[in-house]
Amino acid sequence: MAWSDGSDPRFLRRWISYVVIGETLGFLVAASGMAAGNLLAMSPWAAWATAVVAGLGEGALLGTAQALALRRSGVAVPARTWVLATSLAAALAWGIGMLPATLPGLDWASPLTWAGVVVGGALLLLSIPTAQAPLLRGHVPHPWRWVPLNVAAWGAGILWTFAPSPLVNETTSTAGLFLAYGVAGLLMAVTVAVVTGFGLRRMLRHAASSQSTDDPAGTAPFGTAPTGA
Repeated sequence: MAWSDGSDPRFLRRWISYVVIGETLGFLVAASGMAAGNLLAMSPWAAWATAVVAGLGEGALLGTAQALALRRSGVAVPARTWVLATSLAAALAWGIGMLPATLPGLDWASPLTWAGVVVGGALLLLSIPTAQAPLLRGHVPHPWRWVPLNVAAWGAGILWTFAPSPLVNETTSTAGLFLAYGVAGLLMAVTVAVVTGFGLRRMLRHAASSQSTDDPAGTAPFGTAPTGA
């Protein structure tokens, strides 16, 4: 059976719609965890742990949406493993992202602090795609390309989460906070879904092209890498 080549117009619509829904709901779960930490006046490390647990939920929802979109498009990734890997990676990302607000006495005038921020930011962006890329092996050639594609997508998408900051303060209602960050989460999800959707379609077309060259009759079993891939 030939590789799925992503040429079906439903592929891109399916991927974008599934990922937008999964990531938007997931971000709301994570935002709820942060809101709970503030409302309950948790200690910094208790709030950090709450955000990490909420990150597990965000990753599970995102991973489930992605796995469904992939499998319904003929890319038979191991769904349970994909969801677990995405969930753990998202928790790691939240754990890294919450550290600057958790660690006491950070000296923001110190170059070492900013070096740590740069390293932490890189690890945050790499966490999810690095966990997922090995699971694409055997389904697309050069699955490592999933990593820079996602780094670009998440790097652009996360910028939306900073947008509400100038608009909210201690007087903003809980409903107002959820609305502001809900919209930001939706815009982040759309950005990530669109960038990764077009990138993944390109990867699948390369896969189909490689198989058509190495196996013109299309007799290789689905999910088996073509010779020389």
